[in-house]
Amino acid sequence: MSGKSEQSNGTNGHAETVPLGRYLWTRIKQIGISRVFGVPGDFNLTLLDHVYDVDGLEWVGNTNELNAAYAADGYSRVKHGAGCLVTTHGVGELSALNAIAGSMTEQVKVIHVVGQTSRRMQENKMMIHHSIGFEPDHQMFNKASTAFRVAAAELQSEKGAPEEIDRVLRECFVKSGPVYIFVPIDLVDLPVPSTALQTPLDLSPPQDKKAVEAAAEATLEAIYASKNPAFLVDCLVDRHDSINELKTLLDKVPFPIYSTNMSKGLIDESHPNYVGLSNGIPSRIGVSAGIKASDLVINFGLLPSDTNSGGFTRNIPRDRSIDLNPHTVNIKGDKIFSDTPLKAIIQSIIEKVDKSRLPSFKKPSLPERPLEDDQDATHITQSWIWHQLASFLEPHDVVLGETGTAAFGMPDATYPDSTQWHTQTYYGSIGFATPAAFGADVALSEMAAASSRPRGRTVLVTGDGSLMLTVQEIGNMVKQKASPIIFLINNAGYTIERVIHGAKQSYNDIVPFDYSRMLPFFNMPAEQAKASFHRAETKKELEEILKLDRVKKPKGGPQIVEIIMDAMDVPWRLATQIATRGPEAVKEMKEAGFKVREMEHGAGFWS
Repeated sequence: MSGKSEQSNGTNGHAETVPLGRYLWTRIKQIGISRVFGVPGDFNLTLLDHVYDVDGLEWVGNTNELNAAYAADGYSRVKHGAGCLVTTHGVGELSALNAIAGSMTEQVKVIHVVGQTSRRMQENKMMIHHSIGFEPDHQMFNKASTAFRVAAAELQSEKGAPEEIDRVLRECFVKSGPVYIFVPIDLVDLPVPSTALQTPLDLSPPQDKKAVEAAAEATLEAIYASKNPAFLVDCLVDRHDSINELKTLLDKVPFPIYSTNMSKGLIDESHPNYVGLSNGIPSRIGVSAGIKASDLVINFGLLPSDTNSGGFTRNIPRDRSIDLNPHTVNIKGDKIFSDTPLKAIIQSIIEKVDKSRLPSFKKPSLPERPLEDDQDATHITQSWIWHQLASFLEPHDVVLGETGTAAFGMPDATYPDSTQWHTQTYYGSIGFATPAAFGADVALSEMAAASSRPRGRTVLVTGDGSLMLTVQEIGNMVKQKASPIIFLINNAGYTIERVIHGAKQSYNDIVPFDYSRMLPFFNMPAEQAKASFHRAETKKELEEILKLDRVKKPKGGPQIVEIIMDAMDVPWRLATQIATRGPEAVKEMKEAGFKVREMEHGAGFWS
C-alpha cells in the first residue's frame, strides 16, 4: 500500500478532538488494517476499548504475545501492507520480541502497540507488577526493542502525540519494518486534535527524482551494452510494494527470469521467460549454468542471506551485476545512487526503455530432473512429497512453509499461477509458520470480503518439532473458524538439526504427540474433529486423502493431514545447502545415512 488515494478517513463526523486512543485506532484503520492481534493486559485494556469505536476495525485475540506477533507478520505479508498487535508493559512486549526481530530481519511491516504504566508510575519508579528491581526503570523494556524496530513513538504527553503517531506509521511503510507505539495508560482518554484525520497519510518514500532518472538511464545503458542479460527477482520487491511495476517491466523487457527461495511465486512459473530458482549450488541442474552465462544480472530487491543464496554460492561477480535495492542503486560497483525507491526506479526504467536497443537473448533450457533412487518406494519420501503437495495447490492459494524441511522442499516444486509462498528463510525461527498461517487466513477472509482478491486457501506445511512451539494457535483457528489446510510432517523430531549435526543424539528428539487428539483438545466438536483429521503413512494413503472434498475445500475449521516420514530423509536442496559448509559437513551427513549430491567444489563458508 502506498500513496494517499488508497486510504479512507475512517471517521464519523468532524469533532475537533478525539481521545488519543481513538485517534490511534482510526489511523491504524486508515492505513489498511482491519484486524488487530494481541493479548489483553491491565495496561492496555482501556486502549483496547477504543478499537470498538472505529468502524470496520476488529479485535482478534491470540493465545500468547509471540503468536500474536507472528500472526501480524503473516497478515502483513498476505495483504502487502501492515499488521498490528497490542501487548502490555514488560511481560507482554518481551514475549513478542522474537517474532518482531524476525519481521525486522525480513522487512515485514508490523505495528506493535504497547500499553505502558502511567507517567506518574514511571516518574516515581514505582514497583508496579511486571517491572524489575526496587527502583524499576519502566522504560527498560522499551530500550530492549530498540534494535528490532525502524521507528518508535514514545508518548509522554497528549501534546504532539498525533504527529508522533503519524510519523511512526509512515516510517513503517517507508522503511518496511516493525515500529512501536508506546502509550501510557493515563494518556489513552486524553483529548487530542482530530483535524489531521481528515488528511490521509503519505506513505510513499522520499526520492531524489534526478537520482532516479540518472540511475534508470545508467541501468538501461548497461543493459544495451550487454549481450546476454538476466533478471534475478527477490523478496524485497514484494516488501517494498513494487511487484506490479516489476511484472510490467518483465513483460516489456523480455530477458530470462530467475527467482530465489524467498521470492518463489512472485513471478508466475508459467511466464514464458521464467527459468527457475537460482540458489547457487543447491539449484536445479542447468539453473546455475544459465545465470553464470549471463554477462549482466539485474538484481531486484535482493536479500542475500546464506539460506537464500545457497550458502553464498550464487557468486554473481560485482562487475556483472546491477543491484536495484529498496532505496539505492548500485551499477557494477562503480556508480551508486541514493534516494532511489525501488518502485520509482522500476517505473522510470519502464518509461525510458528503448526496446529497439535491447539485446536479443536465448532462454536457457533445463534438462529433465534426475530420477531419484527411491522413486519406487511405497512410503512417503522427501523426493516425492513436495511435488505431490504442489499438485494439490490451486491458483490464489497462500502457502506457508515452516523453517525446516518444508522451507527447502516446497521450493523444488512448481506452483500454479498466482500462488503466494511465504517462509521465514532468513531469520528462521521455528514455530513461525503456524500463527503466521492464522494471520494469513484472517487476511484472506478480509480481502475476499472486500472483493480485493479471490479467497484462495491457506496451506500450511509444518513439522512436528516446529509445531510444538506455537501449537496453541490451532486453538484460535478452531475458535475463529479459520480453515487452513495443515500438512504436518511427522518425522520424529528436529530433522533439520539432525542433518546438520547429531543425527542420532537425543537432543534432536521431541515429545511425541497424538495429533488425532489435538482438535478435540481445542474444543472442536467430536464429529467435526474426526472428519478434520487425517493420517498418511504411504503414498497411496496421502493420494486418497488429497482427493477428499473436505480437505480440498475446508469450512468452519482447519483440516489437518499428518504425514509420517523417515527421520533421516531430507530434501536434496537442504542436504546440498548443508554441504556448502564444507567437507566435514558432507562427511558427517553421509556417515549418518543422509543422501548428499556431489558438490562442484570442496570449500565451505562455515569454518
